Amino acid sequence: MDYSDQKIRKILSASPAILYSCRTDGDFGATFVSENIMTIFGYSPRECLETPDFWRKNIHPDDAPEVFEKFETFFTKGHHVHEYRFRKKDGNYAWVLDNVSLIRDTDGSPVEMVGSWLDITARKSAEVSLEKSEALFRDFFQTNPVATIITSHEGLVHMINPAFTGTTGFSSPEVVGKMVQELDFWPELDVREQMITAIKKYGYINFLENKFHGKNRRLMTCLVSARAVEYEGEPALLSIVIDITEQKKSEEAMLKLDEIKSDFISTAAHELRTPLTSIMGFSEMITDPTLSEHLSEEQRAGMLHDIFYNSERLSKIIDDLLDMSRIEAGQDLPLDKKLQSIKSLLEKIARRYELKSAHQVSLNFNSGNSDQLEFDIHRIEQVMENLMSNAAKYSPKESTIAIVAESVDRQFQISVIDQGDGMSEEQVSRVFDKFYRANSSKSSIVGFGLGMSIVKKIVEDHSGNIWIDSELGKGTQVHFTLPE
Repeated sequence: MDYSDQKIRKILSASPAILYSCRTDGDFGATFVSENIMTIFGYSPRECLETPDFWRKNIHPDDAPEVFEKFETFFTKGHHVHEYRFRKKDGNYAWVLDNVSLIRDTDGSPVEMVGSWLDITARKSAEVSLEKSEALFRDFFQTNPVATIITSHEGLVHMINPAFTGTTGFSSPEVVGKMVQELDFWPELDVREQMITAIKKYGYINFLENKFHGKNRRLMTCLVSARAVEYEGEPALLSIVIDITEQKKSEEAMLKLDEIKSDFISTAAHELRTPLTSIMGFSEMITDPTLSEHLSEEQRAGMLHDIFYNSERLSKIIDDLLDMSRIEAGQDLPLDKKLQSIKSLLEKIARRYELKSAHQVSLNFNSGNSDQLEFDIHRIEQVMENLMSNAAKYSPKESTIAIVAESVDRQFQISVIDQGDGMSEEQVSRVFDKFYRANSSKSSIVGFGLGMSIVKKIVEDHSGNIWIDSELGKGTQVHFTLPE
């Protein structure tokens, strides 16, 4: 063996590829195999050359049909590359890349096949691992309960998951392949640009709170977290979107509730202090001998009247607070319903307010049936007292407050109609909210803002309904019904 042969053998032995040649007919028996087959597959070159059908019988059974099917085109094309598993001497299989070419003579007849085997087991393992990783990512992406979206830096939507559809209302066909600018996801696009800039610098952003448009421009408040990723070889963004719209509403409601509580405490202190101050002051003047001896009987009677009035006022405040406590606890208000005359009650209320207020009070009672209804007289009186008191508070002096009672659609309807300031639509929508006072800006109008919410509960506990018709400057009509 000369120097050139030795050098070639060394080169072939060190090569990662096994070189071979074989016949073009019969069992395609090998005519040459490089010695590195021993280190790669464990076979000696002699075993390959002397073992009949060596190549065919060592191809993995699952791969053999496809290998032989594709190999049929080899003699037409003259070249073939295929991948399959090949059994090594130890019985394990290795993935090989088989690259074979056909050698022809001058007449074009096949003479020999020359090729190479390259062990690609590591590469195939990496591909399998990558496929598993990609499958795991797809499964995680699709089953992730948080809305997730992949976009390009420019805004092209690549993928969304079902949770994104559930959160925003957009289906995958509606958004994939479109630009977020076109879809109007971001009410303020400059915020997205700032997010992109931050991600390019730091690689991620966490919990960016911002407004976000769902389908049909439904405005949501969302927390957006995003990471720089690669999608199909290009830079991309993987973002999760958490809808916190209801949470923000709850936070705002809690802040509003804190504000209402503060107002309530302030109002409660004023409402309780005013009658107490009058009661204590007049009581002291009457009971103190040095002061009372100078009082006339008329003055003494006036003071006693004020003491009674303010005591009654305190009693009503306490009753309202107790009623509201029951309502807040989800309890029905105690009712003692009896069959009795509603007309008598309304006449008593009308007479009382003609005497105690500076208004004209009219009663129009029009019932084709008996005036006997089943109701709690004290609770319905409480309703009427509240409605009449509000009408008197918000109506000009000497104006008329009308009480209208009539049968309407098998219900007995009672209406209190004033000629006062009236209310806006927003005020009407909130008038039954606890602690709400429609004209709280008027310092002369006192009260906790509990009355109408209690009135609504009393009417509903009687299986009735209550509603309001009002316009600013055109007075207010409060209607409620009781079952006949």
